[in-house]
Amino acid sequence: MTIAFFGTGGTIANRGTGPENYLDYLDHGTVMEADELIAAHPELREIAEIRVEPFGALRSKYITAAHWAELAHRLTHVLAQPEIAGAVVAHGTGTLEETAWFLHLVVKSAKPIVMVGAQRPGSTTGSDVQRNLADAFRIAAHRDSHARGVTVVMNREIHSARDVTKVANHRLDALQSPVRGPLGVLGADHRVQYWRSPTTPHTQQSRFAELTTPLPRVDIVHAYTGADATAVEAFINAGARGLVAVGYPPGTLTRPMDDAVDAAVAQGIQVVQASRGVFEPAVTPRSGLISRGLIPNTDITAAKAKVLLQLCLAQGLTPEQSTEVVATY
Repeated sequence: MTIAFFGTGGTIANRGTGPENYLDYLDHGTVMEADELIAAHPELREIAEIRVEPFGALRSKYITAAHWAELAHRLTHVLAQPEIAGAVVAHGTGTLEETAWFLHLVVKSAKPIVMVGAQRPGSTTGSDVQRNLADAFRIAAHRDSHARGVTVVMNREIHSARDVTKVANHRLDALQSPVRGPLGVLGADHRVQYWRSPTTPHTQQSRFAELTTPLPRVDIVHAYTGADATAVEAFINAGARGLVAVGYPPGTLTRPMDDAVDAAVAQGIQVVQASRGVFEPAVTPRSGLISRGLIPNTDITAAKAKVLLQLCLAQGLTPEQSTEVVATY
């Protein structure tokens, strides 16, 4: 069984700056290429045959939509080859959830795609690099991982790309699924156990599978005490075709923001109304939102709502069609 390995950089590939230094590597540590990272962990080849697919050695904060598109194209191509059983993608945890969500929506393959990161460089005491990498390859090689879309493994938990988000800066359990919980776990005996499967469209069932159109600009604006129209108007003037408005729970904005959002909708800007609620973020599609032409967000994060709206706009969907997609995905 051959698993393709794509390295994009991040903490998981960082050489670190000392065994007890968990901070300075963020600014000064160098990042290994994919083949160097695999060579540093020869035990991985006891789990599966590995075919390294060099991609980059970036910090996750430098990942762009252009990187997403290239990675999606290469994954689709590699996974179409019959000798490849699945793929593992190493990525920095800062933006891992956004890359995973994009791939979850556009890669047309039922084969396992497992994204993995780490919170501590491999050279530090108590690093999670070795454990997370081994778990990722075990999951990618496991028969029950088929047709579950893109998954994320950290801290012995398996998460859906749709549900996972980073909730802490340094803890090893920083990636969690606060609303729906993980898909499964790995036990002390390395046994892979799935509790559930994703219930929304993804990968080969996604309407966005193999989408190649460049993503239009969509920005995120946040409500806070005293927030006015400045950010909304600035983003529209910068060329935004869509906005995600993160409101107070359960999805409300300040009066100046409401006025600015209504003006944006009147100009043809599609606006998703989100909430900053963490454990119950879904915005109920009440009449006061629908009548204004706003798109209620579901229980995905604002960053993921942004990606989904970008895909809707790239496909030329109407506000009504985008509303249906957001409700479904």
